[in-house]
Amino acid sequence: MALGTVAGPATAPGSAVEPSPMCATHATSFASDGEAGAPMTARLGCAKDAGGLRSLAASDNDLIMVFDFPIAERREQVRTLIRGLVDETRADQDAGMTLGTSLTRRVRQHSVGIYPPQEGSADFQGTVHAVDDSLVMIIPMDVVVGFEESRFQKFIASGVGTGVGILVGAGCLVSFGPGAPAAAPVCGAISAGLGALTTEVLNAHFDGKSLGDADVWADAVAASVWPTVAGAFGGALLNWVAASGPAAITEMQTILLNFGTKLKFLGNPMTYMSGALGSMAPKLYAAFLRQSRGIGGTGAPLRVLAVGDSMTQGMEGDFTWRYRLWEWFKDQHVAVDFVGPYQGTKQPDTPTGPPAPPPLQGEIESPSATPPPVSGAYAQGIPAGFDSDHFAVWGRQAAQDKDLIGPVVAEYKPDLVLFGIGFNDMGWLVSDATGTLDSMKTLVDRARAAKGDIRFAVANVPMRPLIDGRQDLIVKTRQYNTMLRDAIPSWSTLASPVKLVDWEAAYSCDTNSCPAGYDDLHPNALGEFQIASAFARTLHDDYGMGQFVPGIPTTIPRRPIFPVNSVVAEAVPSGVKVTWSPVFGARGYTVRYRLAGAADWNQTHVSTNRYDTTWTEDGWTWEYQVNTDNGTDGVSVWSGTVSATAHPATAAPPTNVSTRPASDGLDVYWDAPTGPHTDSIDRYEIITWDKDVPGSYINSTAVKGVSAQIDGLVPGHHYLVAVVTWNEAGGGMPVVARSVTVGAGVPPIPADVKIQSLDATTVRLTWQGSAQAAGYRVWVRNATEGGPFTADRSTTDTTSHEVAFLFPGNWNFEFCVSAFNGALESHRSGCVRVPLPPPSAGLAGRSSADVGRSPEPAAQSPLREARFADRGRDLVAAAPGR
Repeated sequence: MALGTVAGPATAPGSAVEPSPMCATHATSFASDGEAGAPMTARLGCAKDAGGLRSLAASDNDLIMVFDFPIAERREQVRTLIRGLVDETRADQDAGMTLGTSLTRRVRQHSVGIYPPQEGSADFQGTVHAVDDSLVMIIPMDVVVGFEESRFQKFIASGVGTGVGILVGAGCLVSFGPGAPAAAPVCGAISAGLGALTTEVLNAHFDGKSLGDADVWADAVAASVWPTVAGAFGGALLNWVAASGPAAITEMQTILLNFGTKLKFLGNPMTYMSGALGSMAPKLYAAFLRQSRGIGGTGAPLRVLAVGDSMTQGMEGDFTWRYRLWEWFKDQHVAVDFVGPYQGTKQPDTPTGPPAPPPLQGEIESPSATPPPVSGAYAQGIPAGFDSDHFAVWGRQAAQDKDLIGPVVAEYKPDLVLFGIGFNDMGWLVSDATGTLDSMKTLVDRARAAKGDIRFAVANVPMRPLIDGRQDLIVKTRQYNTMLRDAIPSWSTLASPVKLVDWEAAYSCDTNSCPAGYDDLHPNALGEFQIASAFARTLHDDYGMGQFVPGIPTTIPRRPIFPVNSVVAEAVPSGVKVTWSPVFGARGYTVRYRLAGAADWNQTHVSTNRYDTTWTEDGWTWEYQVNTDNGTDGVSVWSGTVSATAHPATAAPPTNVSTRPASDGLDVYWDAPTGPHTDSIDRYEIITWDKDVPGSYINSTAVKGVSAQIDGLVPGHHYLVAVVTWNEAGGGMPVVARSVTVGAGVPPIPADVKIQSLDATTVRLTWQGSAQAAGYRVWVRNATEGGPFTADRSTTDTTSHEVAFLFPGNWNFEFCVSAFNGALESHRSGCVRVPLPPPSAGLAGRSSADVGRSPEPAAQSPLREARFADRGRDLVAAAPGR
C-alpha cells in the first residue's frame, strides 16, 4: 500500500480529471457520525470534507482522523479523558516531541510486551484536539505527502489503540461511580493495558509478526497491569475484571469489527482481533487471578546475578547485553532487580608512564591490590533507571570465580544466576575443555550451597575466528560446548534447575568471521542483542518468563567515533612520550610513527592515551599521528602530525653477546657496556621469541649479572634472542644475538650450495639446510685477488641469501655457507662461484652512481627504517636474517 491519488467519479470524455489528494486515500465519509448505537466510531479523510473540523487544519488537504464517543452516560468521563490526553500530548510536543513520538512513548510506557514499538518507529508531525465527544488528530499535508506505508499504518494503529483506551477507561470510571478511590488507578491501568494491546497487535500485523491469541493477550495484559495496582487496589481490579471485563471486551469486539468494515485496508487484523477477543474475558480474569496468587508474578522482583568476563561486563561506551536483557525484562513486565558487587563497565586504562623494568629471574610479583576495573560508563543514551549491578570482570575465568561465587551469592541472595564465563579458561590456556567443565560444575555447586533454591542459566562459549597457532582453541571450544550440553541435565535439582543458554548458536561468530564482534570476539551492538536474545530464549522457554522473545532489531545503533585531540610528543629520559586527550568510548587507539624524512609509516595499537618510543638513538626525530580505533565499529580520522627529537638517557646495549643451546633452554653471555649513562645500570633484560609458533608472544626476564640461563623452552624450536640494558631512565636499544635451536648441538654443514647471477654485481645463493640450524652465515672472498674469507654482514634463518655490490664483478668472488646454533657453528660448505662473463658483460643493472659504492649498513638498518620504535613488533623485524 502506498498513499497516492484515488479515483474520483467518472467524467465526460475530454474533460480534465483532477487527481484526488493523498489525504483521500482510504477516506471514509464525514457526512455522518458513524454507526447508530456504536460505543465508538471512526472517520478519516481530507480536512476540506470534514465540515466544522476544517478550521482546525491548516490546509484543505491535511489528513484528519476522528474518533467519536456517542454514549451519553459516559460523556463526562470521555471528555475528561480526551482533554487529559490532549494536554499530555501537547506537553510532550512543547518538550520537543512530535505527535508520533508522543503516541509511541505512551504505548511503550504501558506496553504489554506483545510487540513493543521501537523508539522512532512512528515519528511524524501533527496535532491533537478535543472537540465535544470526539478526539481529533490532524496530520499536515506536507507530512501526508511523505507518508510511506509503514508510518501511515503506525499512525492508524496508534489512533485506534488510543481510542480503545479512552472507551475502556470511560466505561470503567462509570462502573466505579463518583469518588471511588480505586477508580483512577484501576481504570487508568486497565485502559492503558487494553489500548496498548490493540496498538501492538495491529503493529505486529503491519510488520508481518505473529499476532498471538487470546491466551497470550490475557497473560500479557495481566502481567503488565497487575504490578501497577497490586496491593491496595488489587481486589478492586479483580472485581472489575470479573464484573465489567466481559462488557468491555465485547465493546472492543464491536468497534474493531466496525473499524475493519469501515477502514477496509485494516479489515484483516481488525476482524481477526475482534474474533479472538470473544474468548478473552474469562481468560483475562484467570490471568489476573494467577497474578494475585503469585503464579506468573510475585510481589517482590526477581533478583538476578549476571556472572561473567569481559563479554558480560563490557567496556566504556558499550550498551552491554545485560542492558538489552534488562530492556527485555522491562518490556515483558517481569519485575527484576539485578544484583552484584559491581555496577560499571571496564574503564579505560590509565597511562602509567614508560614501560616498567621486567621482573628479575626468581622474583615473585606480589598480587596486585588494585580493585577490578568496574567504574566505566555505559553508552550515551542509556536511561538513568538501568539496573546495572553485576558480578563480571574483564579477564575473569571460571577457575577464579569458583572460589568467589559462594560469598557473593550469600551476600546478594539471587533467585536467578546467569553464567557467561569459561572462554578465558581455554583461551588463556588455564584449562582444557574438561577442566573448564569442572570449574563450571563447581561454580554451580558452590552457588547452590550458599542458596539452595537458585535457578541457573548457564551459557556455552562463543566460537571465534582462527588465531594462528591456536587451532587448539577451536577444538576445545567444540569439546566444551558439547560436554556442557550433555552435563547440564544432571546438574539440575527440583529446587534448583539448571538450563543451557546457547550463546554459540545465537552469536554471529565462527571460525571464519565474526560480524557480532568488534575484534573477532567481544560483542558489538549487534552481538549484545544476540547474547541477550539467547538468555531471553532460555528464560522464556525453560522458565516461562515473559510473553515472547523478539527478533533481533533490523536497525542496530552505530557506535559514535570521535577523533583524537590535543596530541603532544615530547622528549623524555626513556625516549619520546606521546600523549593525547582520552576519547570517550574508544576501544583503543592506533599510533603511527616514522623517522622524520621517511616515506612510510609504521603503526601499532595501544589501549590507553599514551605511547612511548624507547628504542631510539640520540638525535633521531620521530613523527606521530593518532586515531581512535574501535575495531570493526570503525576508526576516526588521523590527528595532525606531531614530532619530537629523542635525547634518551638510556645506556648502550651489552657487547660481545654469545648464546648457546641447552636441553630445554639456552644460555646467554655478554659484556657490560661502557660509556654515557652506564653508571646507573640496574639490570639486563633477556628477550626470547619462539619463531616456530605463529602468533607467539615475546617473553622476557631480567638478571643483575652478565649471563643468564633461560629454561622451559620447547626442544627443537628456534628462538630469537636479544638483550637490553636497563638503567634509571629505562630500557635502551636491544642487541639481537644469534638465534638458538633448543636441545640441538652443532648443526650439519649446509649441502648442495648453488649460485645464480642476478646481474653483474649481485648473486643469489641457495642450499640445503637442517632443522638443527638456527641460522646461516655466508662467507665471501675475492678469489681473483686471493684474499681471505669474510662473513657477509648479515645472517639469515632461511636457506637462500643475496649478496650485492660485488665490484668489479661477481665472477671475481667465491662463496661458502656455514650453519650455526648460537655460538656453535659448522664448518664452511664447499665454495661456489659464477662463470667468467662473456666479453660484453659489464655492470648491467646498476647505475653509474652505484659503481664503486659499498653498501651502507646504517642506511639499510631496521633502526634507520624506524622499525625499532615498538618493542612488541619491531624486534622480530630486526632479527638476524629477517
